[in-house]
Amino acid sequence: MEQQLVAPPEEGEEPKSTTEVLADVLDDSTKKNMFLQNVGIKIGRPRSNVQNVQAQLEVEKLANVELHAKVDDLETRAQEKEQARLRDMEEMHNKQASVEAKLQLILDQQRPVD
Repeated sequence: MEQQLVAPPEEGEEPKSTTEVLADVLDDSTKKNMFLQNVGIKIGRPRSNVQNVQAQLEVEKLANVELHAKVDDLETRAQEKEQARLRDMEEMHNKQASVEAKLQLILDQQRPVD
């Protein structure tokens, strides 16, 4: 607001009054300007629905990018865990095969020779 008060007016325009600057700031910072209308201040430029939609679209795009990054991170983690699980299963399978081979060797040694 202070910047608007000290800013030089554009060519062909008169300097804005404090009331006009206040109305502009309130118009920019509030969604519904019923306060301004109730006190009798007319809004010089109503907020465009296109501007609101564009701003909302930008917010949604940023949220979408963040969500994609989170999904990518989760997919990466899931793939890493799946690979670790497969390695563990292969290791367990190899250990089991080794134990079974040793057990078979012991059993073969324990059988009486006919």
